[in-house]
Amino acid sequence: MPFFHKSGSRWLILGMCVALICVPVHAQYKVAPHLFKQESIPLPGFYRTTIDTVSADTAQTASLATRPTKSTLTAILLSAALPGAGQIYTERYWKVPIILGFSAYFISLWIRQDDLYVAARAKYQLSVDQKENNGQGNQQFLYERDFYRDQRDRFAFYIGLTYILNILDAYVGASLYNFEVTDNLGGGAALKIQVPIR
Repeated sequence: MPFFHKSGSRWLILGMCVALICVPVHAQYKVAPHLFKQESIPLPGFYRTTIDTVSADTAQTASLATRPTKSTLTAILLSAALPGAGQIYTERYWKVPIILGFSAYFISLWIRQDDLYVAARAKYQLSVDQKENNGQGNQQFLYERDFYRDQRDRFAFYIGLTYILNILDAYVGASLYNFEVTDNLGGGAALKIQVPIR
């Protein structure tokens, strides 16, 4: 005679399935029981089910209530005073090297183009003083002066754009600091089947 008869094997398999479903949810129930509500659903015969459900909105609200918020004004002021400081305040540390790197790169190019502009302007002014080209100066020097001035102004625009984006990013980071996306979008439920013993 086998160790389990046919009906006993079915009950064993059913019990294992119920245990696999109930144990994880009941572990969560013990951690945060105030998020759960219990509902009883009658079934035909001798069985009765009890369902513990948790609302995803309730769980997310409780999670957000425990997480501190960040002031958007503080983030803006910090980023305005020192680029990258607002990202440190909102704990987005990986953005700080990007902001500082772009800022340093554009500032170095602006300085380089400004030096070239000053040199080209001096050469052109000297050619004008020497009355080259009927007092109109050397046209090549004039072209170089205007070119380097435009390049310098372009990099000044890039520096300003990086500065503004740094402030906007700090504002967004502070606004979304306590925004959390959870995997549990539909709530959790556990089904317990109680069989009365005769």
